[in-house]
Amino acid sequence: MIKKRSLLLVIVYGFAATLSIFYGLVERQSLFVTFVCFHLLVCLCVPLIHAWWEGNLSRSWQVAWGKFEWRGAVFGLGLGILLMAAAIAGIWLLLQSDGRPEQIRQTLERWELSRRWIWWFSLYLVIVNSLLEEMFWRGFVLERFVSVLVRSHAVLLSSFFYSLYHLIVSSVLFGFKWGCLITLLVFVVGNVWGWMKARYPSVYSTWFSHLLADLGLVLPVIWWIF
Repeated sequence: MIKKRSLLLVIVYGFAATLSIFYGLVERQSLFVTFVCFHLLVCLCVPLIHAWWEGNLSRSWQVAWGKFEWRGAVFGLGLGILLMAAAIAGIWLLLQSDGRPEQIRQTLERWELSRRWIWWFSLYLVIVNSLLEEMFWRGFVLERFVSVLVRSHAVLLSSFFYSLYHLIVSSVLFGFKWGCLITLLVFVVGNVWGWMKARYPSVYSTWFSHLLADLGLVLPVIWWIF
């Protein structure tokens, strides 16, 4: 009964992440509101409150963060470089459609992103977003699923919820068809990071990989959109 309750709670957390993105970007059309709802309320508050409720806050933090190891860090950096290159190439291809860069810039400006803030936004997205997402999805959600499911199923389920809200962002920016394809690719990458979390328990391996992948997303915005 306790395991079923824990599983249902984590599933609710997974949907809460998507709802926070939907509320911030679609309803409020504000990156600031989105970051507050997703990063502060979901990625930070949910794991802390849940671990405090379980009575093992210190242990949960140690499991999520882990100890630095060179092999995992190097593997993460190598994979991250590949993901960064793939992201840059993929976005470049998507931007070849007439008017798409202008359309995306208008959407980002509607979300209150301007040239004035583009560098701060990029720095925040690359460093803070990648770390908080890894701490939440691989450090908290995945580990909770592993406690009640077979690990392969836990990785698939956590990757599903991780990729779900990317459907909102990518569909708004590139259209539903491309949004579905991008979400599928994010799901695949999420599974790879889930596998990495088992092989290299430290957050550094997946964080470094995620950081470079996010860098591959913001560089095209700086180069070709703004």
